[in-house]
Amino acid sequence: MEPIKAFNNVVIGQFALTRIPIRVYVDNRYLTITDTDDVADPIIGFGMDENGAMQQFDYRMVQHLAVGPTGNVIDLDAYNKAMGFEEPKEEEPKEEEPKEEEPAEEEPKKEESVSLSEMAQSLNEKPIEYSDIETYGDLKQLIDTIQKGERNAKIKGVAIDFLLGAVPYLDKARTVFDLAKAAYGKPDNKKTGTFIDKLDVDDEVSAIVDDTVEDNFLAFIAKDMESKPADAIIAKDFSMNDELQKYLQDKFKQRTVAGYQESVNEMYTFGTGDIVTNKNKSCQHYGSKGVVKKIMDLPNGMGKVVVYRVTNQGPTYKPGDVLTKTLDQLEKYYG
Repeated sequence: MEPIKAFNNVVIGQFALTRIPIRVYVDNRYLTITDTDDVADPIIGFGMDENGAMQQFDYRMVQHLAVGPTGNVIDLDAYNKAMGFEEPKEEEPKEEEPKEEEPAEEEPKKEESVSLSEMAQSLNEKPIEYSDIETYGDLKQLIDTIQKGERNAKIKGVAIDFLLGAVPYLDKARTVFDLAKAAYGKPDNKKTGTFIDKLDVDDEVSAIVDDTVEDNFLAFIAKDMESKPADAIIAKDFSMNDELQKYLQDKFKQRTVAGYQESVNEMYTFGTGDIVTNKNKSCQHYGSKGVVKKIMDLPNGMGKVVVYRVTNQGPTYKPGDVLTKTLDQLEKYYG
């Protein structure tokens, strides 16, 4: 098989399938491929720019790929070499007389099937794992580098430009709180292959936690991280989801998102059409009333939430708004 003359959606899509973070360099900027759907069209591809907006591009105009959290550059020559593609030789056809040697000539096809992960390793690309940012000092250095606008720099091999393109609003980070908030709100399906992914909270859990509670939690986490010595190693099993659970348990009388399920049997289970009121004084929607539309199970057995349409007016809500709250924040309204 002859070497490719230009990048195409098949090549880029194969990288996306392996879940290796990948960006295309086109028109003097990097665009992040967020999903295989971005390169489903064989003519025009889509990538996310540094502002989080999706931009279209022509595959033929891609100058090179930046693969993995380290931003390892792969141009056409590097790709073809790693895949074992070679330019056809003119003299070879004359020497193909012996039929017995045909099996040996098929061996290059094995090289053509080299997996993209093997190709990445052959190009000195590190395996994707959460080992790039290892200490709290690394995190602080990351923030300092972003603050200085050094987009072409790297922290422990992690390309700053890659992170800024993958995490919306990360370019605005000036403190640990800013960094944590940007990572916290990152869509679950947008992966960087770095520790930053561990600062993300499950989107469905975030949706039912009050915004004020989230900000207080992030301030708590940021203060804790800032107090750590620069050489302190970040726990390998660190999880923002787990930290949120611990925070809720400590601040809200041993109640966590998962723990809500434990008290369901002790509460009234609302039904569709019931009128409920928000009794949680720490919630920004305290005092809101509404009609129950449906009750949903949270993922991984973490409990249930009630979805209701608001019928009254308040500082942070109005008739017609649809709110989602955990069972223990609500009570049946009797008029």
